[in-house]
Amino acid sequence: MAFRNLYRDQRRTLATVVAVGAGLLAVLLFFGYIRFVEGSLASVVIYRDANAHVQVYRKDGPEQLAATPAQYSLDRQEQRTVHELAQSLPHFRRVSDQLVGVGMVNAGGHNAVFLARGIDPAFEAELQADSRLAAPPAPLSRDGLLLTRQLQDLLGAPAKGSDVQLFGASYVNRLNAIEAPLTGSFSTGIEAIEDKGLKAPLTLLQSLYDTDAVSRVVVQLDDRGNAAAYRDALAARLERQAPGRYEVTTWNHPQIGQLYVSFMGFFNMVFAFTGTVVFVISLTTIQHTVAMNVADRTREIGMLRAMGFSRRKIAGLFVRESVLTTLIAACVALGLAYLVMYGILLTHMQTQLPRIAEPVQLALDLPLSWALATIVVATLGIALGATVTARKRIGGKVLADGKSVPLTRLLTTTACLVLTTLLTIGHAHAEDAPSETVMRDWLRKADLARGGWGSYKWALSIHTEDPAGATTTTYDIAVRDGKALARTVEPKRYQGEKILIASRAMWYIKPGLRKPVSISPQQRLVGEAANGDIAATQYARDYTPLFVGSTQVNGVDCYKLKLNAATPGATYEGIVYYLDKRSLMGVKADFLTASGMVFKIATFEYGNKVKVNGREQPFVSSMKIVNANFPDRYSQLQYVQVAPSNPPDSLFALDTLMTM
Repeated sequence: MAFRNLYRDQRRTLATVVAVGAGLLAVLLFFGYIRFVEGSLASVVIYRDANAHVQVYRKDGPEQLAATPAQYSLDRQEQRTVHELAQSLPHFRRVSDQLVGVGMVNAGGHNAVFLARGIDPAFEAELQADSRLAAPPAPLSRDGLLLTRQLQDLLGAPAKGSDVQLFGASYVNRLNAIEAPLTGSFSTGIEAIEDKGLKAPLTLLQSLYDTDAVSRVVVQLDDRGNAAAYRDALAARLERQAPGRYEVTTWNHPQIGQLYVSFMGFFNMVFAFTGTVVFVISLTTIQHTVAMNVADRTREIGMLRAMGFSRRKIAGLFVRESVLTTLIAACVALGLAYLVMYGILLTHMQTQLPRIAEPVQLALDLPLSWALATIVVATLGIALGATVTARKRIGGKVLADGKSVPLTRLLTTTACLVLTTLLTIGHAHAEDAPSETVMRDWLRKADLARGGWGSYKWALSIHTEDPAGATTTTYDIAVRDGKALARTVEPKRYQGEKILIASRAMWYIKPGLRKPVSISPQQRLVGEAANGDIAATQYARDYTPLFVGSTQVNGVDCYKLKLNAATPGATYEGIVYYLDKRSLMGVKADFLTASGMVFKIATFEYGNKVKVNGREQPFVSSMKIVNANFPDRYSQLQYVQVAPSNPPDSLFALDTLMTM
């Protein structure tokens, strides 16, 4: 009877089938697109970004590696332990060590920041071969570098095979640089870091950071679906081996697969909203159809009641008609969905996904089980809606003028009270601000006590304390009228390294480099004692002073000046400088970031004496630089054997730097 009733009103039945079928087709295709996006994002995280499926770090490594890489890296023994345990578990395919780092890359006089990943070239080739993404990157050689195309553009598009210089801070907070040829390009797959991506052989990157440690060990499995179980098993074995020593993550960990987690969270919300809208439209269509059928077939319903049919049986008849309509629409939608997906696959269409840097071949993926489950859920929902509508309509209690009860009532008015506290800013002392000329004269006198002007030589010892360990380095310093040359004396393994400051530029050279490396202002901030602090600096030349007022520092009356960088070559963006009112020598300096936050604090002592124009005057003997955020990280600079000198100009010439 249900089939006969559907056939009797073909126009209404066809309209219902089209409406419900279109909704189901949209849901099925959207499901396929969801699977495609999810798979593509997973491939970017696992393969393009070389995270593999499971990662092993030192405990808290994912959060702390960027700040203190030496402290949270894995040494050789830990690497061997992880390799052995990883290979003993099921679903294992291959394992490799990785090192991640940051620094500056130089090519043809152009500088840019890089985010590097050091990886074994053989492991990299096998990993990329398993990727579902379209074009594999160029192979990583044993001694060459891969740079993203955007990073190459920032470097002036260096030719393939040309030498590229990498510059960064070693694991003992020392300057270091290496040279390697550019052998090809690759894509990180992530838009946010596409202009910084660099891949290097693991051993090459280890030489830059002067370490044999690695940031993590990565494990590739036979299927990403086994990642969670494998992680738990490996974590349990590592915990038994060394309690509290390791942390094991998977590719979709928030710190590892941040792109995947954030995008899929948003995309799932969009799907939930879209699916709900489509379902409501389909349900409303069916309910409207049932209501119209009941209204049009009032006489038929009366005859059925006269023949002894109960209201329940009559309502069931309408429900069966709705279910049949839904099933017909579902069959049509299912067939069309797979035809559309197959047609898209044949066209080899490519699409650009949000926040993914490379195009991906569009291939909708809809397992039959997902499609059938979607149809079953839709059918049950529509059947339930049809049951409620039919029983209500046939019950004879339809109120034409009844009250309308909204499904949801939104309360959209909220009260926001903004409390504003007015701070009265007053000067501690009602004193007139000195002129810029006077303040620059103060700065010249302070610079003179730190070797910023005149010609001197001295020995400088820098002792650095860091949670990863303590280091001590000794330099021979020669300065002449703002130019400076620092030569490493100790440790002996670093002998031959030189830092040259001339014409507001800074250069670094060491044995093995074929040409000096230009040090940008950002690179000068390496370590607690910046490279710009190792040699003398001229605040009077490089900064514009602003008078703030007077204050006391450890009981010493001081002028407080705000120094803003006046040249691109200045080491710091800004300095809050405290000058002793009597001697006009620097007592304290707060070094500022571009946003105005204090990130390092320096204090000075003047225990040395030098003769200037026949008069003996104080000269800096100690400078302590403390990390403002981590006070346990600091550098103590000791100045000894300070004496007037007359070094030749050739000592500070870039052309002769390589021959010294």
